[in-house]
Amino acid sequence: MAVKPLDGVKILDLTWVYAGPYCTMLLQDMGADVVKVEAPPLGDLVRYLSPMKNGVSGYFYMVNRGKKSIGLNLKSEAGISLFKEMVKEFDVVVENFVPGTLDRLGVGYDVLKKVNPKIIYAAISGFGTYGPYSNRPGLDPVAQAMGGLMSLTGLPDTPPLKTGPGVADALAGLYTAFGIEAALLLREKTGVGERIELSMMDAVFSFLEEAVIRTSMTGDPIPGRGNTDPLGGAPWDAFKTRDGQWIMVCAIHPHQTAQLYELAGRKDLAEEFGKNSPEHGEKRSRNLPMLNAAFANYAKNLTGDELVQIVSEYGVPAGPVKTVNELLNDPHLRERNMVVDIDHPQLGPVSTFNQPVKMQSVELGIAKGENPLEPSAGEHSEMILKKYLGMSDDDLVRLKNAKAIWS
Repeated sequence: MAVKPLDGVKILDLTWVYAGPYCTMLLQDMGADVVKVEAPPLGDLVRYLSPMKNGVSGYFYMVNRGKKSIGLNLKSEAGISLFKEMVKEFDVVVENFVPGTLDRLGVGYDVLKKVNPKIIYAAISGFGTYGPYSNRPGLDPVAQAMGGLMSLTGLPDTPPLKTGPGVADALAGLYTAFGIEAALLLREKTGVGERIELSMMDAVFSFLEEAVIRTSMTGDPIPGRGNTDPLGGAPWDAFKTRDGQWIMVCAIHPHQTAQLYELAGRKDLAEEFGKNSPEHGEKRSRNLPMLNAAFANYAKNLTGDELVQIVSEYGVPAGPVKTVNELLNDPHLRERNMVVDIDHPQLGPVSTFNQPVKMQSVELGIAKGENPLEPSAGEHSEMILKKYLGMSDDDLVRLKNAKAIWS
């Protein structure tokens, strides 16, 4: 079996909902051994989040596939003591509680780094542990709002809109996984661990592309952009075709603008807006609604396939707006093993997304033919304690009697 990048890295996962579990799922796909720590009596509350079937949450399965679960009571003295013993044997602790929660339980970073100086502690929250907003609770839509994303999503004259998926959660998970991997490399150089902090608002703000630098340079407010982009390309929008398809067309180079508008029978626009200079780029950007409307008149007389083929011949990126239903059967995603079919004992036949990072020497994520399931709450408690702490059956009985562990 090929070696994966994070083989041998052991992670204690105290996360829930999406950002934290998504982070640890990505790390597990890279080879890490992820142990999910769940509190009595029910475990992760997302186990009961829709879509549900036969008492099992598809949402929970989606981001917790293949992990192990230990039922651990961190509100008991015995549970706290046991957790500290586990930290001695692990490399990383990840949590996404309200800041200060684990400190109040007596297992915050300042305590854990004394238990294990090499421990890497990663905390995800809405706003971090310092700054004027640090005491506020946070969720994905609030982070999208306060991080600036909602001000740029939607149309100029409509109310602000969040993105469909939880982009703030996903960004936070990605950045935290990136930070953990960086901290593991740093530990190789220094021999000591690190505390990583990820604010969802910070993550969203860092994702605003040129809106930040543009606003700082001009002072101009930036309205909702819809499907448009400030890069100065035209046409740039989703265009409805004769057969009802919506095709996204992004002509980024000035010569493409000239070619497409001449093709569309608008030589006047090709000559006026198809030149390559800074002032013409700004001119295209400021007149994009008019330019898109002109191209829409051309696109509506073609089928979607015809429009994609025609603009692609000019080197212009274009493609249909696909639904999730279509993507689950998309031949490109299927060939790249991005859509994985699972035979789940409760959910039945389901499909999920796979790890998008592809390496030449090793397959990351779910390999073809694998069928990873999510753990039941506390399913691996005894196995984990025997494996990592060398505990006996008598030790496990004692811990259960002390209400430190459950399953």
